[in-house]
Amino acid sequence: MSIKAKINAARRALEYVENGDIIGVGSGSTVSFFIEELAKSGKRVTAVPTSLDTLHKLAEKGVPITTLDHVDGRLKLAVDGADQVDPQLNLIKGGGGALTREKIVAYSSDLFVVIVDESKLVSRLGIGFAVPIEFVYDAHPLISKKLNAELGCTLTLKSCDGKLAPLISDNGLALGGLVFKDGVNDPFKAEGFINSLPGVLENGLFTKHKNTLIVVGDEQGSKTLTR
Repeated sequence: MSIKAKINAARRALEYVENGDIIGVGSGSTVSFFIEELAKSGKRVTAVPTSLDTLHKLAEKGVPITTLDHVDGRLKLAVDGADQVDPQLNLIKGGGGALTREKIVAYSSDLFVVIVDESKLVSRLGIGFAVPIEFVYDAHPLISKKLNAELGCTLTLKSCDGKLAPLISDNGLALGGLVFKDGVNDPFKAEGFINSLPGVLENGLFTKHKNTLIVVGDEQGSKTLTR
């Protein structure tokens, strides 16, 4: 995704934000551009960040921070990126490791605005990109066997700076990836099955938000896709 495409997607997403809104703000490089554009716009909002990294970036720009505990009702919208988007607007997200908080904030919003470029649009999720998973490390053998038997995927661990120890999330749990040789056959069912296993906190399949808006940026501007 070029810098220009990221900026165009971020600016389009900003059109849905108004003064006084409380919004969710996701994680990743594209969202960093959204934070930059938000700060430049002068719009006065309060943000619920999905990661410590996002919290620090918002604070640096002087954007007030809050948590879901202090929000009455639902968020008006949440803005985030995605790793892959299929034709039904199902997503893979969380490649940066913040999948659980991203999903909590996304599903706490009335409108989920996802900013991507055309390279993130795919015919089937999981081809060429592992589905992120956050889990209790001790459950690794059980999760690995169950997912291989039921979904035909392989659980890989994310390592920390080349060490044998797994990469740890902001929530203190292990991070990994689910590798599907031929992609995810049924993302909705796969999301539910993965999360049903003991020890799994969350996975990076996002299939259940009823009001998802995809903003696709390119060099010239942007377009939107809706469910």
